[in-house]
Amino acid sequence: MAWERLTPLDASFLYLERPSTHMHVAGLSVFDLSTRPEPGRPWFEEIERVIASRLHVSPRFRQKVLEVPGGLGLPVWVDDPRFDLGLHLHRAALPAPGGRRQLADLVQQALSRPLDRSRPLWELTVIEGLEGGLAATLMKVHHAMLDGISAMQLAAAVYDLEPRSGPVEPPPPWKPDPEPSPAQLAADALREQLTHPARALGALMARVREAPDPTSLGLGALLSGVRSLLDLGTRPDSPLDVRVGPNRRFATTEAPLQRYKDVKNALGGTVNDVVLAVVGGALHRLLRGRGQPTRGRTLRAMIPVSVRAAGELGFGNRVAPAFLDIPVGSMSGRRRLTEIRKRTAHLKESMMAMSVDAIVGLAAYAPGGMLATAARLASRGPWFNLVVSNIPGPQQPLYLAGAKLLATYPSMPIGENAALSIACTSLGGTMAFGLTGDRDGMPDIELLATAIDESLAELCKAAGV
Repeated sequence: MAWERLTPLDASFLYLERPSTHMHVAGLSVFDLSTRPEPGRPWFEEIERVIASRLHVSPRFRQKVLEVPGGLGLPVWVDDPRFDLGLHLHRAALPAPGGRRQLADLVQQALSRPLDRSRPLWELTVIEGLEGGLAATLMKVHHAMLDGISAMQLAAAVYDLEPRSGPVEPPPPWKPDPEPSPAQLAADALREQLTHPARALGALMARVREAPDPTSLGLGALLSGVRSLLDLGTRPDSPLDVRVGPNRRFATTEAPLQRYKDVKNALGGTVNDVVLAVVGGALHRLLRGRGQPTRGRTLRAMIPVSVRAAGELGFGNRVAPAFLDIPVGSMSGRRRLTEIRKRTAHLKESMMAMSVDAIVGLAAYAPGGMLATAARLASRGPWFNLVVSNIPGPQQPLYLAGAKLLATYPSMPIGENAALSIACTSLGGTMAFGLTGDRDGMPDIELLATAIDESLAELCKAAGV
């Protein structure tokens, strides 16, 4: 068979997409061009050669999505016989002075446009004209293709560990597999429906075996996780709870990863706990700046949790949502971190994410139309106020076409009725935040970026670092 069916989770990101809720993820990466061994060559052309030579490492980037007639099954990945790399690589230049504000303007315009569903679901824009002799790339990929961890695997395939010079190896020959006909897709989906009970049970057992901590998963743990979900109730009220439109705002900030590690070492917890405490302090400042009450208040974050087994590779999504109520009241940074640590410890014990992953696994052989309806209904529920995602990355220096990577600012989708997504990644020793918001619901997104800096400074002072 020359095609591969999307998993239920991957397909759900296609079904969740609406004109106002784009389901692509993105990464804005900033580079130092002075490290290039051959600075005279146009960087865009060098990137084009590098990407062309490594597409075979990630076959999904030459595949598109085909729907099954009548929604009889989940969509499939097929080779795009008309694949043209030139349609996925773009070049842009910033107006003077090429600072953070001009870069954010360009990025938020790109985030406001959906990807073309008739082609492979990705695009890369090379951005020139940044101040200080820098340049950037904006990689935009549909969430159906990958999650944060598989994005890091893609980076490993594209980036180098040193600023190599010399010619790039030519790409190996590629011959696309024939595209299936609608009749073939329908017949294959019907065959799967006839055998789905036994296969769904086998898939569930495989998920239990492949879980990151297999000894802790069992029926009791799964039921405990389900109970934790049911006990959550509706989200707290917040000014972030708006019906979002199609246009986005984007802001960035960064700090050395070592500062987060220093706080963790001095006050306890994990780096992720420190990130959540920083976010909580920043949200407190955002609400206070809007004249909103904060006393005893929490905001509920949807936190994507990786459920990949140790060493598990591959594209696609292996994440499950977990929910955490972040304290945003007036309190010291130390106390906020202590509260966060208690809540994340309870979250881990509840097995919430593993339970959701198992439930999603049971949908593997449901008709595509049924899963689409369920996903859309679920997305409209008042489950959370914002998204918070921390994506760990490799710490060694990385290079793209000779230019050294300085920071990568991720962008995650926002919810259908939640105006803010906060994501960070720690590539190359820099903890870089990308803030993505609804254009109308987050007019003060740049102030939130400043509030993140202030919140981190508060924690560093409490930790004495």
